This record gives sequence, C-alpha cells and structure tokens, in this order.
Amino acid sequence: MASEAPARTLEARAQPGARPTSEQRGSLDRALSLGKAGVAAAATVTARVVGFGALGLLLGVVAFFVELGTGLLAHPWGPWRYLVYSLLFVYAGVGAFGFGTAGLWRGIGRVAMNLVEKHKLAQHVLERVFSRAAVLSAGADTPEALRRPLPIEAIRETLRQAIAGYDTSDDFEGGARGFSRTILRRIKGWLCRKLEERLIALVGEETRDTSIAELSLARLRERAEQDLQEWMLDVLDGARNRQARIWATFFVLVVALTPIFLVQLR
Repeated sequence: MASEAPARTLEARAQPGARPTSEQRGSLDRALSLGKAGVAAAATVTARVVGFGALGLLLGVVAFFVELGTGLLAHPWGPWRYLVYSLLFVYAGVGAFGFGTAGLWRGIGRVAMNLVEKHKLAQHVLERVFSRAAVLSAGADTPEALRRPLPIEAIRETLRQAIAGYDTSDDFEGGARGFSRTILRRIKGWLCRKLEERLIALVGEETRDTSIAELSLARLRERAEQDLQEWMLDVLDGARNRQARIWATFFVLVVALTPIFLVQLR
C-alpha cells in the first residue's frame, strides 16, 4: 500500500549494518536538534502571551479612565453613573484577550523563525517531503527515483500525498510534550501548507517557462531549495505581524465604538 511505503523504506534504511549516508546523518542530526529546540517553545510562547496580555489589560484600564474623564462614556440615565464602571472590566478583558492572542501568534511566529533560521527547519521539511514523494512515485527514496520524469498532474498529486503524510507524522516532535508538542505540530502544519503552495506554484512556473509535459522531483527540489530559508522567514514574519494587527485592531474597535454607541443613545 502507498501509505505504508514510506514507513517500510525508512525502516529498511535504518536496518542494522546499513551505513547511513552523510545526507541521512545530517538529516537525523537536524531532527534531533529541532526536537531539543522545540522543548523550549512553550516557555517562549507563554512569555509572549503573558507579556502582551498584561500590556493589553493595562491599555484597557487606561482607555476606560481616559474616556470616562473626558465624558465620552457619559449618559443621562441615572443608574449609568454606577453601571459605567462595568466597562472597566470589559475594556480590561478585551485588552488582555486581544493583546494576549496577538502575543500567542507572535510567540509561535518567533519560535518558528528560530527553528527555520538556526535549525534549518524549512530544509528539513523539504527533505522529508521529497523522500516521501520519491517513495510514493517510484517505491524507493533514491537519486534515480528523484530524477525520473513524471507527468505534471502526477507530480502535483504525489506532492499533495507526501505533504499530507508528513504533516500527520511525529517527525521532530518526539522530545516535546504537552504545550510544546502542540506548538511544534501547529508550526509543522503551517509550514506544510505554505510549502505545498510554493511547490505547486513552482510546478506551474516550470510548465509555463518551458512548456514541458513531464518534470522530475529532482528538478523541482532544486528550484524549491533556491532562497528557501529567506522566503520562509519572510512569510513567517508577515503572518505573525498580520495576526498581531488583527487582534490589536479588535481592541481598538471595541474601545472606539463603545463611546460612539453611547452617543447614539443619548
């Protein structure tokens, strides 16, 4: 069965007496390095969540008293002079939640960027995906299998299956537990989706530029490795900043729209 082929091949490569190649040793060392780095992921993310959450809570409190002092929260209804203080908890809660969530995504992004930059995570994922793709297409992870031309549609389907299979594996997660493992799995899933988008786009570029009907995995891997780390770091940085802006905007909207709503009720 196709789904069992990668496991059988990796198992065969790890049989006693079989000498690993330098590439296999480097890949194994990288996996161990990633696993160790991932153990500290929970501490990094937790620190960002707590720090940003505390900042959001403080901003919520400040925003409430600024609006209260300037009369923006005033309303002629008698009991409102007491009920208005309920907005203090609303503002503080929204600030803590919004900025805390922004901190969560920035923390995850920081961990992912560290893994990509210092531990070559993008290269590791690419190697694993193409190893699985070679097994799916030719039954073996060999240079000959990678150089074998395949129809374009077969290349796309093979890549999708290889990435889906790798995404559900526990590669480089073995040393992590609990929250750290959850973070690593989320990062791996996100990288797999972005890598799939990049590979499918590269397949399209190859067919447009050269008008070919077949393409080898080796050629596609060569193209994908060009500026891979820089591209992945840019994508990660953009994604974490975008999430931070979304949740910060959520807080600003709540703080800004509440006085407007009260003005309409006067």
